[in-house]
Amino acid sequence: MAEEETKIESYVFKPIGYASTWFKFKNATPRQPSVSSLTRGFIKISTEIFSQPHHSLKNLNQFSHVWILFLFHKNGRPFTKTMVAPPRLGGARVGLFSTRSPHRPNPIGLTLAKIEKVEGDTVHLCGLDLLDGTPIIDIKPYIPSYDYPQHNEQTDSVTTEAIDSATTAVSESTDAIDDPTYCSPPTTVSNPEWITLGGQEKTLNVAFTQDALSQIRKFSLDAEDPAYRLSFLKSPEEAQKAIEDILREDPRSIYRKMKGQDLLYFCVVDCMHVTTWFDECIKKCEVLRVMPYTTRKAMNEANKKQQWDNNLAKIEDKMKEVM
Repeated sequence: MAEEETKIESYVFKPIGYASTWFKFKNATPRQPSVSSLTRGFIKISTEIFSQPHHSLKNLNQFSHVWILFLFHKNGRPFTKTMVAPPRLGGARVGLFSTRSPHRPNPIGLTLAKIEKVEGDTVHLCGLDLLDGTPIIDIKPYIPSYDYPQHNEQTDSVTTEAIDSATTAVSESTDAIDDPTYCSPPTTVSNPEWITLGGQEKTLNVAFTQDALSQIRKFSLDAEDPAYRLSFLKSPEEAQKAIEDILREDPRSIYRKMKGQDLLYFCVVDCMHVTTWFDECIKKCEVLRVMPYTTRKAMNEANKKQQWDNNLAKIEDKMKEVM
């Protein structure tokens, strides 16, 4: 009788690096990489993994895209549910493993990103849907002839976890199309109706007030005021397009859509703090104001201090009354 294999009960991963992106908060972080090609960032390989990390990225620039394995490090709850409610279903529940929910028994994520350039120990990417500081487990090149499901006459349909994002991202790359190993998406891939239901009907019309457009034009890579200096986006035009791409897909949670329809929605895009309002009836999102995130942060801190001072003054007045 063959000796039984020992089951691995747990395994400790050490991040190879961390993602650097403009997504400091969950608000408006894309749910999938295909939302916008302008969501740039980079991954720097850690010297704790390799003494010469730049060697690990050698030849990676010969590929157009990479798969990134990462940890959902800000899930915020220690348990997972077997049934979850994807945003597209408007509250209806399906099995966890038929979704891309970040709340999983092992909080491991998979995303596809386009390589912009490789510099030393750092790979620069676009089309990212990662929070800033996300721990990266692994990077693997995207190879169409391997990663597309191949036609099999004995199989009526094939499902794959990332075919939608892979197809969208690769179609944007002329490098991938010129590659001799490139092949078109197979007709045997299938998805449930609720994945594709609605299509363009699910997206919103995004409008900007004249004030917001004027405010966006103050931001640039070489702005005199550091508060208006872009870090990832390259121009005011890109900034406007990135905001539009992200809001078009309605980044709000199901709870926010149901309980906070009349509330303003805030998000951060690069160094910009964006104030918006959603109109459910006409499927529209309007950008009301765009200001430097550092300015907005200072305003919030000043308001908190004022509130603290007011509360302290009330406590002192009550103590005087008692005495």
